[in-house]
Amino acid sequence: MNEALKLILSKELIILDGDGTLYIGSKSLPGAREFVRFLDKSRKGFVVMTNNSSFSKEHHIKRLGRVLGRRFSEDEVFISTEAAIEYLREINVRRVYALGTPEFIQDLVRSGITHDPESPEVVVIAFDKTLTYGKLVRAVRHIMNGTPYVVVNPDVLCPTDRGYIPDAGSIWALIRTATGKEPMAVMGKPSNLFLNYMLRRLGVKPSDAVIIGDRLYTDIAMANENGIDSILVLTGETKAEDLVNSRYRPTFVVNTLIDLLK
Repeated sequence: MNEALKLILSKELIILDGDGTLYIGSKSLPGAREFVRFLDKSRKGFVVMTNNSSFSKEHHIKRLGRVLGRRFSEDEVFISTEAAIEYLREINVRRVYALGTPEFIQDLVRSGITHDPESPEVVVIAFDKTLTYGKLVRAVRHIMNGTPYVVVNPDVLCPTDRGYIPDAGSIWALIRTATGKEPMAVMGKPSNLFLNYMLRRLGVKPSDAVIIGDRLYTDIAMANENGIDSILVLTGETKAEDLVNSRYRPTFVVNTLIDLLK
């Protein structure tokens, strides 16, 4: 048994990234199905923790089921939208203007947060695949007039079946350049807010978890900043050469999930 697998089996909770780790678009990545089956057979608790805020939680659950051939429960999938909602509730925000997809906005409304394009308390920057110039103009004007903003997830790119596309981090870069202003908070990985929300829900300590993901600045950064062991897989955004100058250090590095089972 390899050392990375020994680490996994010693932990109470395995935290798996989605895009770039388990799947890209509608296709599972090498070893993803086998690895999930192994965790189930070994009776290891695991969750999928994704920064992808363009889809609702229900959408993510259904997609995981199709891609990995397994049913997922509500407590096995956590998305950055949940962290954003938790944060907005904590600071008592009830009205926002969001750069987000209809599914994202629907999740906000379901949680009791009003989508108010005219007089928001906060502007919310999410992974908006329906982004238009008009939406950007409205967001920039609100922020320039003093409305604070938050970023749902910092990912610069999202992998798809057809290649990479700009994610929320890229939209944030545009907003920051246009306004010269920084956000109140950045949710999603590597945010402690996202991690603590999930661990509280599941009743697990950070030391009892391991994070497996493909991004240094989100997955591995969250692990490093919270004293959690981590495994980097090279099936997504990060390449082996990126490790040379990175300040984030995974406990182990593998090419694909199937390598964990060798």
